[in-house]
Amino acid sequence: MITGILFPCDEEQPIKRVEFDAENVETIQEMVGGQFEAFNFDHPPASILANDGAMLWSLPFNMRTTVMLWQHAKGLRGQAYISGDAILTGAPGRNGRTKSVPPQLIELLLETEMYGVEFLHHPDGPWSRKAITFTDWLEAYNYAIIHEETYATVRNARVIRAE
Repeated sequence: MITGILFPCDEEQPIKRVEFDAENVETIQEMVGGQFEAFNFDHPPASILANDGAMLWSLPFNMRTTVMLWQHAKGLRGQAYISGDAILTGAPGRNGRTKSVPPQLIELLLETEMYGVEFLHHPDGPWSRKAITFTDWLEAYNYAIIHEETYATVRNARVIRAE
């Protein structure tokens, strides 16, 4: 059994921790509504499992997983869109088996009440933080993406737990 985070496409429904057998394809298909594909993050080592026929079936756009994907897999920003329900898991291990979602993502998405955004202006650091805080992780992620796309001096951005 592994731990994942289920992201319903209906934004009125909360995201939630799920435990499931990652080797049981039928279980994953039930959660995402059909055959699925994996979208891998650059960092941290995680993947989003989503319905691979979502566009064909005109499934509703899943803004939350799309924003997560665009922040953590920058090469897919503006290129890949996720529709339908999706599951955040860990990246596959060397043996190809899907792992549990990294603990830092569980903490950030399910156990954090205040979020901040840090920016990297030079490859060797340091990270700097804006004073603004957010109570919604999605707003913090959107803020990070907008700043990365808007300001040439921002090389990277990350969402953190605000103290």
